Amino acid sequence: MKQVLVVCEGQTEEVFVNEILAPALWDRNVFLYPRLIATSRHSKGGSLKGQRVLRFLGNTLRERRNIHVTTFFDLYGLPSDFPGQSEAAAQVDSVDRAAAVEAEFHTAVIQAVGCAPGRFLPHIQPHEFEALLFSEPGRFAEVEPAWQRYVAQLEMARQSARSPEYINDGSETHPSARLRDLLRPRYNKVRHGKAVSERVGIDRMRAECAHFHRWLERLATLPPLQPGD
Repeated sequence: MKQVLVVCEGQTEEVFVNEILAPALWDRNVFLYPRLIATSRHSKGGSLKGQRVLRFLGNTLRERRNIHVTTFFDLYGLPSDFPGQSEAAAQVDSVDRAAAVEAEFHTAVIQAVGCAPGRFLPHIQPHEFEALLFSEPGRFAEVEPAWQRYVAQLEMARQSARSPEYINDGSETHPSARLRDLLRPRYNKVRHGKAVSERVGIDRMRAECAHFHRWLERLATLPPLQPGD
């Protein structure tokens, strides 16, 4: 059995990991456990300030030596002090930007913690979680029948990009902004995110979103860890 703590950006990702993603990896003997970063005495999630994230990951990796740790953060909206942001700025391709952040992020965490490099597998989703939902836009109407009249526009947004992970990340055109501004009744990130995810399915997301697919493949093929690793 391989256990993986998934440090999530927010509640939407936490619910997705716990109820959609984790069951998809059970048959690969991989068990995912989502966590949120405390941002105040009473709040968790969001506000991914560089030092806060590094401190939380350091504590998490030191907690148990026989468990892997990964992340599920959005590329869109990462703060300027997040590891790898300066390196990623030179990349035009959104997947290359995410990979550049992941590489520097991995280096920063391993240097800070001193653990085995293979225990930490950062994942930065281009551009955000909602991109995955554009893997099959017609599924939105199955969640809210009133959204049927918007499916054609959602399909146009999907077809305008190489894949859902390339949908524009402008302040008004990143995936969740499109859903926020278009859909009536309004899109609720946690409730609708889970419901649409269930209908789209992990297999469809993997077929449409290569960066997401590669992350899941890495999780599925992780080696087991011993307590002293």
